[in-house]
Amino acid sequence: MNAGRACLIWIGLILLCLMLPLQAHQLGVDNVNLQEFEGNQYRLSYMASPGSAEAQGRPILPPGSQWNEESEGAGSGTIGLNFTSGDRPLSPEDKILLPWKRNGVLFTVYWKNGTQARQFFMAGGDGILIDLGMLKAGSGNFAQTAKRYVFLGIGHILRGFDHLLFVLGLLLLVKGTRRLVLTITAFTLAHSVTLAMSVLGQMRLPTGLVDTIVALSIVFLAVENVYAWRGRETIAAKKPWLVSFGFGLVHGLGFAGALNSLGLPTAEIPSALLFFNCGVEIGQLIFVAAWFSLAGAIRLMHVQIPRSAKLGTIYALGILSSCWFLDRTFEMFR
Repeated sequence: MNAGRACLIWIGLILLCLMLPLQAHQLGVDNVNLQEFEGNQYRLSYMASPGSAEAQGRPILPPGSQWNEESEGAGSGTIGLNFTSGDRPLSPEDKILLPWKRNGVLFTVYWKNGTQARQFFMAGGDGILIDLGMLKAGSGNFAQTAKRYVFLGIGHILRGFDHLLFVLGLLLLVKGTRRLVLTITAFTLAHSVTLAMSVLGQMRLPTGLVDTIVALSIVFLAVENVYAWRGRETIAAKKPWLVSFGFGLVHGLGFAGALNSLGLPTAEIPSALLFFNCGVEIGQLIFVAAWFSLAGAIRLMHVQIPRSAKLGTIYALGILSSCWFLDRTFEMFR
């Protein structure tokens, strides 16, 4: 492959990547509340945000239920939908379908007897199906809570292109299995510390600033990779674990911003923190394993990858992260 053709391919890949959303720390999860009143009356409410649930269609109620007139309203960015369940209250057999293009919802119900329950529901083929039986029985046992936050963590890291690109930068830079394990471990420890401190309210930074520094960390790794490719010794090449630990502290604040956006109940904070972080680590391991599997498959097939391909990957990484950095910088001061 000549240099001109390789350049065109990478320009195309960069343009494709630039079409991806630049918001990196959103879980793709809405908070939805259902409140029960006397007379089989209910109110379904959720926050209105650009591209969120209010643009995805009205929920589909159980048979026998119907929307009240003038049920839609917005106050302080909240959409409220009032409905009646007919001549009987909602039962554990009832289900509500949310035809929304979201990854899931954190659904909280406030029953009229003063109890409440919370459950995370993931998206399916037609939307997000709310099984009221799971909410009538409570917010779930310990295993359900663990599963809920582990899946949130996995989904967040695998959709968080900036976090994955930072890890990719480390994979491209670090030579030797031992050094790579040490570097990834340092990154894990660092973001675990700041994730915990932020969720527990001990450390906070503006979201815009965190996102901007995260993008800058990828730019830094791209530059360091270029220097390493040219044979120059840099701090990141000599002691990559120090770089991964330092920037990992900032990435942890990005993870925390996503988790804090759910409005965690106090009782769930310890378990949410533990299992969300476990999910993040699982997702990170999936990405690293996929990278080594691809590299192993290439070796087994005796495919010759031009040395320039690595440089093209590095430049693509740098250009994309630079676009993120500029976009987030302008967004901070807008």
